[in-house]
Amino acid sequence: MWRTRKNQKGKEKVGNDSMGKRFRWIMVLCCLALLSACGEQQELADMKSLIIDDKRAMIWEERVYIPFCVVSKSDCGALIGYVDGDTDDRISEFKGFLPEEWVVGWMPMDGGAILMKEENVVDIPDGLVQEY
Repeated sequence: MWRTRKNQKGKEKVGNDSMGKRFRWIMVLCCLALLSACGEQQELADMKSLIIDDKRAMIWEERVYIPFCVVSKSDCGALIGYVDGDTDDRISEFKGFLPEEWVVGWMPMDGGAILMKEENVVDIPDGLVQEY
């Protein structure tokens, strides 16, 4: 609610009463609380590593992923989880492919990323050549 009041020099001043300010702040806080509650976060998986034929592989749920080839970090999609609880050892989707078949392992400070395929996958996308 706006009202006029006189300042010390006798001039009228238009201002905002404290109830209106409080109401607006309460509304802003309520909106922020609603927005933060609506943001649904995906729970990230904690995957386990293991060594197969002197190479680091990864287990996620019942699937075993083995190294396939080096790819660019730009090929990484959404973050899926971490390996052995290390938040710097990240696993992401491989853009355009199902995570049940292909994932990308990468570290934020490292220059590249390793594409990993589920061990039973036989359909290899065009342009990919197995390096490991």
